Amino acid sequence: MKKKLLFSTLAFCYSLTFFAQAPPQRNCGTLQHHDYLKLTRPNYENDLNSYNVMIEQYLAAQSSGTAKMAALPTVTVPVVVHVLYRVAGENISDAQAISQVQVLNDDFAKLNADKIKVTQPTFSTAATGANIRFCLAQRDPLGNATTGVTHKTTTVTAFTTDDKVKNNATGGETAWDVTKYVNIWVCNLGPTLLGYGEFPTGTLSNTWGLVLHYKYTGSGGTAIAPYNLGRTGTHEFGHCFNLYHIWGDDGTACTGSDLCSDTPNQAGNHFGCFPAGSIQTDACSPSSPGVMWMNYMDYTDDACMYMFTAQQCARMEAIVNTAPWNILGTSNGCTPVSALDAGMTAIASPANGNSSCNTTVIPKVTLTNVGSTTLISATINYKMDATATQTVAWTGSLATSASSVLTLSTYSGLSVAAHTFSVWVTNPNAGIDANALNNSLSSTFSVVAVPVGAALPFVQDFEAVTFLPVGWTKITANTTNTVNTWSRVLNTTGVTAGSTACAKMDNFSGTIDITGQIDALRTPAVSFVGANSSLSLTFDVSHKNYSTVDIDSLNVYISSDCGGTWTQLYTKGGTLLSTSVGTSTVAYTPTVNAQWRKETVSLGTYAGLPSVYLKFESRSGWGNNLYLDNVNISYTVSAFPPTASLTTTSPKCANSPITFSDASTNLPTSWNWTFVGGTPSTATTSSVNVTYAAAGTYTVTHTATNSTGTSTTYTQAIVVNALPTITLNTATLCVGNAATLTAGGASTYTWSTGPTTTSISVTPTVTTIYSVTATSALGCVNSKSTTVTVNALPTITATSPSICVGASTVITAGGATSYTWSTGPTTASISVTPITT
Repeated sequence: MKKKLLFSTLAFCYSLTFFAQAPPQRNCGTLQHHDYLKLTRPNYENDLNSYNVMIEQYLAAQSSGTAKMAALPTVTVPVVVHVLYRVAGENISDAQAISQVQVLNDDFAKLNADKIKVTQPTFSTAATGANIRFCLAQRDPLGNATTGVTHKTTTVTAFTTDDKVKNNATGGETAWDVTKYVNIWVCNLGPTLLGYGEFPTGTLSNTWGLVLHYKYTGSGGTAIAPYNLGRTGTHEFGHCFNLYHIWGDDGTACTGSDLCSDTPNQAGNHFGCFPAGSIQTDACSPSSPGVMWMNYMDYTDDACMYMFTAQQCARMEAIVNTAPWNILGTSNGCTPVSALDAGMTAIASPANGNSSCNTTVIPKVTLTNVGSTTLISATINYKMDATATQTVAWTGSLATSASSVLTLSTYSGLSVAAHTFSVWVTNPNAGIDANALNNSLSSTFSVVAVPVGAALPFVQDFEAVTFLPVGWTKITANTTNTVNTWSRVLNTTGVTAGSTACAKMDNFSGTIDITGQIDALRTPAVSFVGANSSLSLTFDVSHKNYSTVDIDSLNVYISSDCGGTWTQLYTKGGTLLSTSVGTSTVAYTPTVNAQWRKETVSLGTYAGLPSVYLKFESRSGWGNNLYLDNVNISYTVSAFPPTASLTTTSPKCANSPITFSDASTNLPTSWNWTFVGGTPSTATTSSVNVTYAAAGTYTVTHTATNSTGTSTTYTQAIVVNALPTITLNTATLCVGNAATLTAGGASTYTWSTGPTTTSISVTPTVTTIYSVTATSALGCVNSKSTTVTVNALPTITATSPSICVGASTVITAGGATSYTWSTGPTTASISVTPITT
């Protein structure tokens, strides 16, 4: 077809074919989408026309001096298919999505096996393949393994050509990075539309890609005839690669152009199929070979399309071989995730775009394993601005798709300026995106000076002036004898003044001086992020009264929940109205026409506030105005990083559990302990019991980390004292006898029988174990036991014969080991000569 017209003239007649009929006749929405972009995207049409001129120049250079285009390398383009469905029937299978990609590869390579190619010889020699191939993505933008097909539910009944399908916020799916993937959206496009594509321009567009109706995507599944062979995808991909409808979208005028000279001019689109071998002519091509109704860029049924021409292929190849879209050729989206692939997925701090008064930064980054096996090591490189690169070797067990936040070395003394923190991974692989510089990430942030507001002239005659303080919101209407209330969030960076969205403060220490009337208060030009702040507020307030009735007054309130509840900090003058919160503390009796009364007000320091919201109220019968002079608002934050310290149980003794507890300020949220020589040797709780087996001096290392990720390590030597060595005697006795037990080697004693003396007397009737618990002068406690052995009394036997007077006899005793007779002998037997019994 003719090549004289640029695209700006192509679209004006498209409506004749666009809305002519509904399926089963093909209906492409690309030109409708083109008109939508002309209305909604600034400079879109100029950008498109300029890009087409550049493509024409490129094609002319490629064919210069020869009749045949120079061969170009084959470019493989990663594809991701986003399936949007409201009901289950719209949720096409992965297999159907895969079939669409296979059709694209066959059609673009001229490997399609359509019978029509054999039975329709006309233009068969003009059919050409393009050096473009497609693959379903094997890794997503974060480097995780993927099938290349996503499925997402939506509440949208049917999408149109306004690109809402390409945005999460409008029920669609936001595109994956268009520099790495061609996005295909599959959804319900209503009863008349098969699909649409977006033309490429010289500016990368994050909506570039094609949209297909779920009924006309690929083959099988939900695909229905006569558009069930995936040719809707081929047609719309042609538009994405800068092809236009073969008839030039001019209706029947024969004046339009598809910018390809090897496609015959024709008077409009064709529907359905034509008999095999037939030659079709029209007013634009009235003689043989007629029109190219089997071209993918016509409207015939899927079964009757089978070809691109050489110039069509050249135009498409030009897109993927010239800037900006040649970036697709460098994508690793088709590269499978390797077995071990570590990368940085985020910089947790410093936050990109953040501004603060802190000159100290503790970088934190997120390491992610995007491999298929457990990651055990990685090398992280980082630097601040142009300083020397630092390297840290990370080791640990990180499962597939798991992440770990790493705290890197602290940078102190940063200047008041913009800074850039960079981090990248070099081992085990090049990172998530092998085409980036070792998966390099960067964060640009600023260190700012404490701002000081400009002084304003002292104005006395303000009673007739009605003003709304700049940056403040007047809550109560300005009517006589009522309270006028102004409120604002201190630090309104990114926050609407007077809104209920509080800004939080953290990591800042200093003073913000705001001088002048209340209508000239300056907004602090710093950003506070975090929690655990304190507020110190002082200011000078001036009063002037013109009668004893209509007096000026000032009330100040503070809130830590964005105005949900108020605590009154200050009141001066007048009567506190019922609409106020709190209790009036001071009131003064005004004098008519009294001169200015200037007083310095200190509201003290309020700590532990996650956010601060101040409210000022003034009351006056003379203009309802308030004057604040030299308002000094000082924000101070508890020391950062936290002051790590610890407490222990007393005393500290060997073989006795010692309780180590965190005593850090600034609300640490995590702890790491190392106990050299102790059991356990490590711990991660705020309090832990540790036992040392022997006396000695041991080192304890304690790291406290707060909610901002700031850490401080504290090392302390712990002296562990020996347990007392207890001395304790034993005893052996017979039943009925007593024994004395005496302990030594300690300061105090407690016996198992109750006494707390050094010695105790015991009279056991059986062998008994006694124990004593002894405490040394250093408070260490030990115990020892002793046994008191109790022996039974002997069983005595003796002979007692009968004798005559004057005769002698022998008496023998047994059952014991020694004997003492009543007559004195100590032998077992004695001879006696009694004269009486």
